Amino acid sequence: MLTLPALRYPVYFVSKELHRFKDLIDNGGLVANSEEAFKRCMSGADVWSVQSYVLLKQRGLDIYLTDHYVPDAICVVPHNFLMVRDLPFNSYVVACRTDSARPAICEIRSVMNPLAIVDSDDHFLPHWPQPILIPRDRTRGSRVENLDFKGHPRNLAGPFKTPEFLASLREIGMQFLFDSNAAVEQVDPRNQFLSWADYSQSDVVLAVRNLTEYDFGLKPAVKLVNSWMAGVPAILGPEPAYQALRKSELDYIEVITAEDALRELKRLKENPSLYQQMVENGLQRAKECSADVVAQAWYQFLNGPVTQGYERWRQAGWMDRKIGRPVRFFLRAIKHKQNEKHHCYRRDNGYRPVPG
Repeated sequence: MLTLPALRYPVYFVSKELHRFKDLIDNGGLVANSEEAFKRCMSGADVWSVQSYVLLKQRGLDIYLTDHYVPDAICVVPHNFLMVRDLPFNSYVVACRTDSARPAICEIRSVMNPLAIVDSDDHFLPHWPQPILIPRDRTRGSRVENLDFKGHPRNLAGPFKTPEFLASLREIGMQFLFDSNAAVEQVDPRNQFLSWADYSQSDVVLAVRNLTEYDFGLKPAVKLVNSWMAGVPAILGPEPAYQALRKSELDYIEVITAEDALRELKRLKENPSLYQQMVENGLQRAKECSADVVAQAWYQFLNGPVTQGYERWRQAGWMDRKIGRPVRFFLRAIKHKQNEKHHCYRRDNGYRPVPG
């Protein structure tokens, strides 16, 4: 595991759900059971607060986990936890934009997709790979029997859930595993994490979503990265985050329709050598996207643009601290609300590259 150099200033990760994790944190701020903490990270906000904290703390950074803003300090806050009513203008707020509206009540922000960069205050940070991923059982060899969707079924494009598609899978000797995710979620939501992290019986991963072009521009490439790490070839939709990482045809197979997917699945079944090439290529590509690589990107972000912005912010005079900041926050709060409405409209309206 990578050990990172010291940060110039301490950093506070803010989680509004910290009560769900406090039993795992010792007096020194270390998480005694990181695996259990990762299992409890059920939302994007958890990933960008608690999970990020654990993974960076393990690598030696001087960071803290809190449920409130620390005055005059650097506070990293996921968009979901960034509330106007908290009036956080006395902290240097670093907002983590998930697949959400662009945060405005902050000084600087991270984004998960380079297409979400709007100005110099936006900085790309890759999504963490699955922290306790269970890789594919290598003894399965080149078998192509289990098609797996890692996510809630509602996020899969409609044509891939029809009885006709499922019947066509059975005709070529395959089954779709996504139904198991919904079943275990009804028993215990944490089992959903276990299901999404377990690739042991996965032969091919499918991820094709019916989203607007705008929404595609916010999504990270994490499904592809996890597939690489698990040693499972992926059949994916035409998402910019995947395309940005693609270096060769062995990285993943891009499809739009259910017919495309069936054709490619047949090709993988009939070409064991192609299947193995994709597996080995993915395992090599995964090294470029490891937790250490993401942690290094976090360090460069925190010790670079964040530190530089914080030092300028901290040097402000009395008039700016007492009057300028509250006024700017009021104006930003208006923009923040406008961005929410804009996001909801563009998320739900616009061209969809994948039908259904």
